[in-house]
Amino acid sequence: MTHTSNYLNHFCIAGINYRKSDVNVRGKFSLTTEQCEELLKEVVSKSFPGAFVISTCNRTEIYGISPSPNELIELLCLHSQGRIKDFLEQGYTYQGLDAVEHLFKVAAGLDSQIVGDHEILSQIKIAAKFAKERGCINNFMERIVNFAIQSSKSIKTETQLSSGTVSVSYAAIEIIREKIADLTGKKILLIGAGKFGHNIGVNLKTYLPESVLQFCNRTDGKASELAEKCKAHFISYDKLPESVNESDVVIVSTSSENYTVNPSFFTGIKSRLILDLSVPQNVDPAVANIPGVELMNVDEISVILDKTIDRRKAEIPKAMEIINDMINEMKEWYCMQQHSPLLRQVKLQLNELSKDSVEEDNKEKIQKTVTTLAIQLRTQNNKGCQCIHAVNDYLHMN
Repeated sequence: MTHTSNYLNHFCIAGINYRKSDVNVRGKFSLTTEQCEELLKEVVSKSFPGAFVISTCNRTEIYGISPSPNELIELLCLHSQGRIKDFLEQGYTYQGLDAVEHLFKVAAGLDSQIVGDHEILSQIKIAAKFAKERGCINNFMERIVNFAIQSSKSIKTETQLSSGTVSVSYAAIEIIREKIADLTGKKILLIGAGKFGHNIGVNLKTYLPESVLQFCNRTDGKASELAEKCKAHFISYDKLPESVNESDVVIVSTSSENYTVNPSFFTGIKSRLILDLSVPQNVDPAVANIPGVELMNVDEISVILDKTIDRRKAEIPKAMEIINDMINEMKEWYCMQQHSPLLRQVKLQLNELSKDSVEEDNKEKIQKTVTTLAIQLRTQNNKGCQCIHAVNDYLHMN
């Protein structure tokens, strides 16, 4: 069991992302909502003080309070298709302040495949809320997440790290524009109406209004709702094969364990652009062998817009200054939390000493004494001497 005083030292991360692993490996470690829920149930049963999980197309990470990141690695591998051997080769762990810094970088988009991508911030918020609703976020972890969010917002307003519209969903729009000169009347089929699919659908409506948009999802209701919002055509899931075959562009944003788009869907030779934004891949790689078909996966899509990325990279030093300042603020808060029982006790003792006093400004003097003690505790180590000095200072004021 991790003691409250060790929360910061035992704050750990175990993760795998795009830096060392390709889309196939990441797919093995990705977690569905149901798997995340099962993992968090085990967190509760093992009496972890806190944990939450992020699983996106670019990363899967467990943040938790544990004496060792190894416990988090075991949880991840137990609830995904990943193996510990593969994780040790391609994953990473952080602990203590290194883990805090990593979280802040992730929240700011500094660790994203496209630097400055702010989609990850909302994913962190959702993941933390999901865990809190299941009793897996204690006060320490909630405050650390809030510091990360605050830092990210400061970076967004004070730097150009997120200048320009760059995200995987927008990168798909750029590729479509680049590959197809005239989109007037071209049929674009979006498969998947989850949160990521929703973002893509809105972007398609905004940036490619001249095309014919069609939305499909395994749950027809979701696709119908999104289609109505974006003034697109709804395609029922049982009509998927023929709709894929008839489309000029197919964007796949699903999370199926099996391939959503198969070679058997295609008949005849026709130019088609297939963009698979899913992790794991939901388009059978054999589709790329069909004449006229160009298939791109999420890793290939993410390498575009290099000029914007270069501009953003120039802002990284400014962003790191903000992160370092926020980490120092977090450390001060944590230190105060550690010493709050002692400060309360000193305040009680000073109130006891002054209960017979007739001076009206005693409360102000006591607060000044406690505040001075708090500052000393942040910068020095000898609690006993500092408490004695605090009491002496108060007596001298009287």
